[in-house]
Amino acid sequence: MANDVLEVTGLAGGYGAIQVLFGIDLTVRRGETVALCGPNGVGKSTLVRMLAGLTGPSAGTVRLNGVDITSLPGPKRVRLGMSTVLGQQAFGTLSVRDNLRVHAYPNGRDDDRVETVVDGALAVFPRLAARADQPAANLSGGERQMLVLAKTLIQRPTLLLIDEFSLGLAPVVVGGLLELVRRLAAAGVATLLIEQSVNVAMSVADRLLFMEHGTIIAAHTPEELRAAPDLARRLVLGGHA
Repeated sequence: MANDVLEVTGLAGGYGAIQVLFGIDLTVRRGETVALCGPNGVGKSTLVRMLAGLTGPSAGTVRLNGVDITSLPGPKRVRLGMSTVLGQQAFGTLSVRDNLRVHAYPNGRDDDRVETVVDGALAVFPRLAARADQPAANLSGGERQMLVLAKTLIQRPTLLLIDEFSLGLAPVVVGGLLELVRRLAAAGVATLLIEQSVNVAMSVADRLLFMEHGTIIAAHTPEELRAAPDLARRLVLGGHA
């Protein structure tokens, strides 16, 4: 469809002879947040790595804004509008500001423009702004996630892939990060959020997809899950519903 930023059809693959994904179909539309839920080991992170171009599929297609990117390397996917949050990547010896500068320069900006863009990203995260000249290694886990998200703002993505950024973080920190996801959605950014916590996913997603054994077994809205409290539990524990 015209508003589909991400379109995945029949995606399959894994690592060597070990197949992890079996015919994944999903879409994420402009301004939509879709959460992919399920316990560890069902293929969620493998799917993100495949979408990001870190692992190649054995079958299926991936389209970004209508362009077939199935065979494209990760850097080209970034240039086409994809940004990926995997863990808490940062250059620990560089300052917070310099970490952001590293991501600003590849976009062809001059020095003055880089500083404007970096200042704009820091303005979204007052806690980062207060520590802008400190080494990234000194940041807390939550602040590192803020730094990763600040980098994505600099890249101005049309599609954001997030792999369990709430893991191990205090609820108040998670709440702030999810608010940013909502703001990005309001600006038209499509987000695929890999999240083990159904409660976290329900608080931000428009749709929740549930995975089991490398396939998507169900799709529900938060409203449907709230109306049937046992449904999400059954899906996470295993079993179609």
